[in-house]
Amino acid sequence: MSNGKPTKRWLEHLTISEGDSSRIYIDTLGYKTGGVGHLLTEEEQKKYQEGSLVDKIIRQEWLSKDSSKAYNAAMNQASELKYKNQNMVEALASVNFQLGTSWRKKFPSAWKALKSGNYDEAIDQVIYKNPKDKSVKSAWSTQTPTRVNDFVKAIEEL
Repeated sequence: MSNGKPTKRWLEHLTISEGDSSRIYIDTLGYKTGGVGHLLTEEEQKKYQEGSLVDKIIRQEWLSKDSSKAYNAAMNQASELKYKNQNMVEALASVNFQLGTSWRKKFPSAWKALKSGNYDEAIDQVIYKNPKDKSVKSAWSTQTPTRVNDFVKAIEEL
C-alpha cells in the first residue's frame, strides 16, 4: 500500500471523475465548487462568485489539501477494515472525496457489512435505498452511478 500520500494513479482518476474547472460553478447539490470538485469554504465563497476564474496554483492547492484529507481517511478506514488492497484504499479515498470523510454515517449498514466481510451486503447497501426490496436505487447510485460502480468493483475484488 501507499505510504499515506495520494498515489499519482488515484489523483489522475480523481481528476477525470471530478473534472478540473477553472471557473466556480454550482454543483448538482447547489454548492459553489471549483477546481477538482473543491467545495468552497465560507471564506472562499465570499471571495469567488459563480463564474469567477480561479488560478491554477490555487486549484492545485485545493486538490492537494482535499485529496490528502480523503486519502488519509481512506488509509485509516482500510487499516480499521484490515485491508491491504491498494485498489480498495483508492476506492475508499474516492468515496471520502465525494461524500466526505464521515460517509460511514450516511451508509452505516454498508460499513458494518464491510467490517464483517459481508461484501454482497455492502454492495447492496450502497446500490439500493432498501436492499431487501431492490426496486429503488440509492440517491448516491442514481446521482453518480459510475462512482458507485467503481466502489462496487473494488469491493468485489476483496
